[in-house]
Amino acid sequence: MRYCPPRLIEPLVARPRIARRMAEAAGKVTLVVGPPGSGKTSALASHHADLAAAGAAVRWLTLSAEDNDPAILRRHLDHAFRGAGAEGREESEGLSDPPEDIVGFIDGLEKIDAAPARALIGAFVLELPPSSSFHITARRMQGAMFHDGWLRGVVEVIGPDELRMTDDEAAALLGEAWSPWDRQRINEAVDGWAAGLRFVARAPRSAERLLDGTGERPFPVEMANYLDDVVCARMDAASLAALMDVSVLDRFTPEALAAMPGRPCDWAQIDDHIREGSFIRYVDEQRCWAAFHPVFGRHLRQRLRRFDPDRFDALNRFAASWFEANGFGAEAIRHAVTVADSAFAARVIENVGAIHVDLCDGPDVGLGERVPATRAGELPLLFLGQIYFAIRRGRSVEARAALEEAGRQTRGFTLLDRGADPESIRGFAQLIDMVLDASDDRPITEQRLAELERAMEAHRGVRPILASGVACMLALAYLELSRYAEAATVCGIGLHAMHDVKDSRVSVFLRIHQADIAVARDTVDKAVLYIEDAQRIARIGSGVDNYEVIATRILRAGLHYENNELDAALALLDPSLRQLGSINAWVRLCASGFGTAAAIAGIRHGIDAAEERLRAGEALARERNLPRLLQFIAIARLRELTRAGEWRAAMEHVESPGFAGLLATDSLSHAVLGVQVPAMLEVARLMIELGRPHDAQAWLDRINKPFLGEADSRFRFTFRIMAMRAAYGMRRYNAAVDHMQAAVELASHAGLVRRALNNRQHLTEVFDWSIRNGRHLPARIGAYVDDVLRGADGTESGATLQQSSPRRGVEQAPNNFTLSPRETEIIALVAEGYITKEIAVRLGISEGTVKTHRKKIHEKLGVASRSQAIARARDLLII
Repeated sequence: MRYCPPRLIEPLVARPRIARRMAEAAGKVTLVVGPPGSGKTSALASHHADLAAAGAAVRWLTLSAEDNDPAILRRHLDHAFRGAGAEGREESEGLSDPPEDIVGFIDGLEKIDAAPARALIGAFVLELPPSSSFHITARRMQGAMFHDGWLRGVVEVIGPDELRMTDDEAAALLGEAWSPWDRQRINEAVDGWAAGLRFVARAPRSAERLLDGTGERPFPVEMANYLDDVVCARMDAASLAALMDVSVLDRFTPEALAAMPGRPCDWAQIDDHIREGSFIRYVDEQRCWAAFHPVFGRHLRQRLRRFDPDRFDALNRFAASWFEANGFGAEAIRHAVTVADSAFAARVIENVGAIHVDLCDGPDVGLGERVPATRAGELPLLFLGQIYFAIRRGRSVEARAALEEAGRQTRGFTLLDRGADPESIRGFAQLIDMVLDASDDRPITEQRLAELERAMEAHRGVRPILASGVACMLALAYLELSRYAEAATVCGIGLHAMHDVKDSRVSVFLRIHQADIAVARDTVDKAVLYIEDAQRIARIGSGVDNYEVIATRILRAGLHYENNELDAALALLDPSLRQLGSINAWVRLCASGFGTAAAIAGIRHGIDAAEERLRAGEALARERNLPRLLQFIAIARLRELTRAGEWRAAMEHVESPGFAGLLATDSLSHAVLGVQVPAMLEVARLMIELGRPHDAQAWLDRINKPFLGEADSRFRFTFRIMAMRAAYGMRRYNAAVDHMQAAVELASHAGLVRRALNNRQHLTEVFDWSIRNGRHLPARIGAYVDDVLRGADGTESGATLQQSSPRRGVEQAPNNFTLSPRETEIIALVAEGYITKEIAVRLGISEGTVKTHRKKIHEKLGVASRSQAIARARDLLII
């Protein structure tokens, strides 16, 4: 086994980044460096197998402790890389040079502790000829020879960061037993540790504990045994005990270690562990702060809590006090909530700012034991922080009741303990009240906007977190009113106020608002940049299923949909929508999530699948009393009924009291128009599909044009599409071409790929008419039609059509357009909204016969769709 890779039963996971790095290192020594279980040996074995399959001359050596004897090491090196004949030479002959044209693999360099043996192996591999290369695994790069080789460019290093599994690699290792969402969460929990992922794959039930992002629940037994037997067993008892103590700290400095009760270890010991390539690493460039790998640190804390719970509690108490004294509020809170003394914990959390820290960079925890409203004056920041936590967890009714009671107890937060900052306390209370108003979807009035603007100005330059928090709520209000320029300005003010604290909870939502603005007025690609930054910040210092993470995932899914990446959208939506009930969710977020999920389900699986998503959205709307969300769901339902051709159900839906009331309102409020306009657009779509273009145009004429001019580009695109189709159906062909051009310009600029593809047939139909009739269009319009629309289904390109088709007028129906009496009867029923099954029952014939007649109708009328058939039949006065 020394001279060939270890035998592996389970298939290796492809790691293209590492394979590429090793393949590019011809003529060099590549050190693959990382802690135990990080996939070093597997990476070498995979590359060895690839080269062997390609016929390369590959050689392998696995080192062991006995190779610390230079004589034994010399024999093994000769045997592995020169062949068995080399073993017969006398030791005095020295070590032979590496041969030409081989790729050597040496596994386990960390087992070589003796200096002479390290020097021997370094001299051997670093004298490699240019036609050969070596790949070596180690815990770390050690020895002057390797460092010198690295400086000379002979040695390449693949370090721990590159060995961390990506989400795609983790998914391949975990397999299909886990959802895409859970695979990503597990990979985050183990920090891409290959061995940890392998243990999860083998013990899926016990591994579910890893998905608890905030607790310290036990690991799978096999993982804990590995850490004990492979990692901890290498340490003496005193070192292990010291590390267990230190592991209580999230991160630590020499000063923190020096202040710890009992002085478990000094910095030199920590530095030794880091240099040995164990599960401790520096986390800053100045090498002042160090931290444990999250899995190993959690394992050590669990050992300490199990073996000495009093010591565990005392060290957490120390950690909370030390981090508080040194200005690290988030860490102080994280430790305080684990301390048994609730009074001590409450005072620490209050002292560091509680809600201030929570809005900034605090942990996603409940801030300890519940503080009643009667103590709101004594612990105001902690009380308000817990109210905010309740809102984040979707308990807004409970939060509002507690806030109102505290207001009565403290006379509007004026009766406060000495030392509290009254302006700051009242500011946070006002901010929470604003958040509750948004959660309850209360109407946005000019008075409310003025209050928000005054509050933002009052806190700017004085209380940056408060100023940014109010800016976040003000930006949301402007977005609800489609006032995008003002929303963008406010987002800029909020982010500038927090220039010293870039990565905070508030900045997550400011980035979300910037993404909303971008997709509405700029491009999907720009929105993606904002939302990806929001996702990055949301994961810092918090659980993987917190409020911010779920919100960013839902909105990111909407952007995937707009870019026609349906699989990626569903991977984010399915788990996130299930968790919406456990977090606060404003109406725009819920409407985006359920509407997008229903659209994808309708495209792929039909109306029943879409209806399932819509009913889930309705349930949440009723649970939280969000009537506007019910309206958005109703609009999405009409869209899906129309897509499915359920004409009768769609018409009944339009005529229902709730929907009819929405259409009938004459309010000029932008909040109302933001729901009414998409509703009218969907009714216009239904009229067009029913072959009633004049009715569709009547609905389009009713739309408030000043609002539409300022509205989201997606609304404006849909309006252009409906106007184009209505004009084309009424034979206003030049108007249809103008609308087509405007729609393509919008789709091309904003990146609305999915929406363009949904209307591909109609856009290309009008485009082709314009080419046949000599209409001059900008080249970019033809390029978009060819590259995006025709490229999706492989139909003839516009350029080919323009070259080969003579100019002629409007395409006429074929000469055989006369329908039989049965065909006339069937097209009349189709126009009335009957589906194939209903027509068959009504006429007493089979569904197959109905389909045959409908095919002949299409052929005779020269059309390709139901709506075209209805329109053409009406034009020819057949119905």
